[in-house]
Amino acid sequence: TRQRYGRTQHGGLKTKGHRKLERPLSTTRPIHLVLKSHRAKGRLSFLTHKNKPLVESIVRAKGKKFGVRISQFANVGNHLHLKIHISSRPLFRSFLRSITNLIARTLTGARRGKKFGRFWQGQAFTRVLVSRFEELNLHGYIRANQIEGQESKAARESFLKGFNRWVYRERLRAKKLECGFEGSS
Repeated sequence: TRQRYGRTQHGGLKTKGHRKLERPLSTTRPIHLVLKSHRAKGRLSFLTHKNKPLVESIVRAKGKKFGVRISQFANVGNHLHLKIHISSRPLFRSFLRSITNLIARTLTGARRGKKFGRFWQGQAFTRVLVSRFEELNLHGYIRANQIEGQESKAARESFLKGFNRWVYRERLRAKKLECGFEGSS
């Protein structure tokens, strides 16, 4: 992915005002997708008792329809984190277009003749995960966001602190194993 596109991520708020480039995608590697809304507060929050099941059902149904396998899903209230596997670029484009439109229309009640305005904040952020440790870090990050959505920011920070220490120890262990194998040959 990095060889073909020169980068592994695309979108988000930092790309606003920059030239448009092709979104790096991979059908063999997992992808981290983030959808963020500045309007998803109060009654429009993704976590209200009415909206939470609607948002998740839209994402899962469209994933099934467009061949996008959703490995992990975290609803944080004003943004969504997904770890996905895609089958093709055109199907992913259709998936992204349909979930963003459906979620916005469902939550705001917008329709022809009843406009609401911009709902999503910038482009959807995607990042192709190229290593096992990136996948591991994403797993912990999504789990931390699930904890934040269910409990609080303090619980999220507590989980991340322990998780990051564990990842650091695993990285050191992997480096030691790598050096040990090189020295024996």
